[in-house]
Amino acid sequence: MHNLKFVKDRASATGPYEVTQLLNSFLGALAHPWEKYRPDLMAISLIAAQADGWPNIRKELPTDIDPSSLGKLVGLMRNAIAHGNIEFVPDDKGQICKLRLWNIPPGKQRNWGTVITVDDMETFLMCFVKLAEALDKKSKSTP
Repeated sequence: MHNLKFVKDRASATGPYEVTQLLNSFLGALAHPWEKYRPDLMAISLIAAQADGWPNIRKELPTDIDPSSLGKLVGLMRNAIAHGNIEFVPDDKGQICKLRLWNIPPGKQRNWGTVITVDDMETFLMCFVKLAEALDKKSKSTP
């Protein structure tokens, strides 16, 4: 998270690139701890997560699945990024303003996708880090 802040503070047209760092931070902060926190995340509804400040991530296509929990959504986003299912969406000035993410299970067809603003992606990551820190603290205080 410190690297993301560092790069965002120094971003320019010639680099470093804050959206690239956001994706790298997302992988480091979310993709690896995902396995550890999966059971806790599966127990959190999307409505409860949104009430806690998580962004409302909407599916892109009517045929995309509706994630049944925060854990399912985190897993879909993790898989999309980890497998390179990302498209940068520029604004009218050529700046990346959104990301298109999609999930394709091994040997199957696309089952989920979204278009998310860079700001919502960062909020999602910040919420995940905050929740992971709380879960980690809770697990260390439980005998």
